[in-house]
Amino acid sequence: MAWSIGEIVAATEGKALKLGRSGVFKEVVTDSSKVVRGSVFLALKGQRHDGHRFIGDAVRRGARCIIVHRDAPRWGLKNVTVIRVKDTLRALGDMAHYRRQKFAPSVLALTGSNGKTTTKEMVAAILETAFQDGKPLRGKVLKTEGNFNNLVGVPLTLLRLRRRHRVAVLELGTSYPGEIQRLAQIADPDMGMITSVAAAHLEGLRSLAGVAREKGALFRQMRSAGTVAVNLDDPRVRRLGAKFTGRKIAYGKGGEVAAESWRFIGPRGTAFTLKVGRKRCKVRLKFLGEHHIANAVGAAALAHGFGVSLAAIRRGLEKVRPFSMRMEVSGWRGLGIINDAYNANPASMTAAVQTLAAVHCRGERIAVLGDMFELGRESEKQHRGLGEAVAKAHLDRLYLLGGQARHVRAGALRGGMATQRITIGTDHGDIARRLKRHTKKGDWLLFKGSRGMKMEKVLEKFKGGR
Repeated sequence: MAWSIGEIVAATEGKALKLGRSGVFKEVVTDSSKVVRGSVFLALKGQRHDGHRFIGDAVRRGARCIIVHRDAPRWGLKNVTVIRVKDTLRALGDMAHYRRQKFAPSVLALTGSNGKTTTKEMVAAILETAFQDGKPLRGKVLKTEGNFNNLVGVPLTLLRLRRRHRVAVLELGTSYPGEIQRLAQIADPDMGMITSVAAAHLEGLRSLAGVAREKGALFRQMRSAGTVAVNLDDPRVRRLGAKFTGRKIAYGKGGEVAAESWRFIGPRGTAFTLKVGRKRCKVRLKFLGEHHIANAVGAAALAHGFGVSLAAIRRGLEKVRPFSMRMEVSGWRGLGIINDAYNANPASMTAAVQTLAAVHCRGERIAVLGDMFELGRESEKQHRGLGEAVAKAHLDRLYLLGGQARHVRAGALRGGMATQRITIGTDHGDIARRLKRHTKKGDWLLFKGSRGMKMEKVLEKFKGGR
């Protein structure tokens, strides 16, 4: 979609300081290296980088409109339009909202402490197999890619909207109070879901009550004519849902949408019976873990609320696959490997540990765990609790890395795990070397930690990679 000067000014309430040769521009870009001829370059200022420093580079690459929130350099802008706004981050969101309103797709927004990325992928996969007004939605569904779920990523996702898109499935993330409210203002969702409320980002949100308030902003910001899917199995989400005055689709135990039974089918995933209203069907997920059944049921509830048939829900759920480092299952030299190293918080750690414990295994079940970040004052307590969860799951061995490893070890010992079965490593290579000495065919290994721990490096070194 092209942008005119008038549209940019209307969307951002900015002021044109200088008019260039062109009055119509191409896409909005925040990274000067991605500028093409005719782009709008929006200069964002973050904690570590200031886009205003890259204005010259953007112009050299072909940008024909620059959006700034402070004075732009006076040289090198001969044929370039310059628009000044109060805040470029705010302007980015305002331009995304403008496009959302102009194209008017149905917007489905998801947030939550755990499961939001997987649930988002499941919802998008279901919609790709579905129909709207008798016409297929394949190729008409926009979704959040990667971790584009923050105050920069969500607007950039919406700015990818084209006229062909009929639905947008957006993941909303947060670390500090107010982010979900702003993201919901930008996205203006027709449907919403909070997958869970758990201990995550406590450094910024301070407490579970703070997490609940922040996640609950999605429901509070939605129009009363909207629809929300409410997870009955999470008491905090249930309370947040009770306050929403619009249409509600309840899922989980006792809900309109639920899983009635489930079983592991080995490394291939999990099978379960999905109930939607009075209808039922068998579903074979390509995901390990009971927590992914909850994700699938939530995705089914949101899709059901959108009007998708049960057959399309089943097709979509069976189509979607785990993505890199998120409960990614593989085999290597007779070992079973669960790579869940993308990120971690207490609830997702416990779920992963329980999944490993439930896997059919001829050898030992071994957890290789790194620190969990952004837990603030709760960090020691939560890491000790993780150790207790490992002991309660009766895992055979525990390898630990990071500054919180001693607290995890203390919790595991308190839970009854034998000292000789717990190892604290000094770095990724040290853990990998110790694993090589003790693993054998038939063992299953779980790798997990917060993103900054990069626990996938242990797996790479274990396999002999660089």
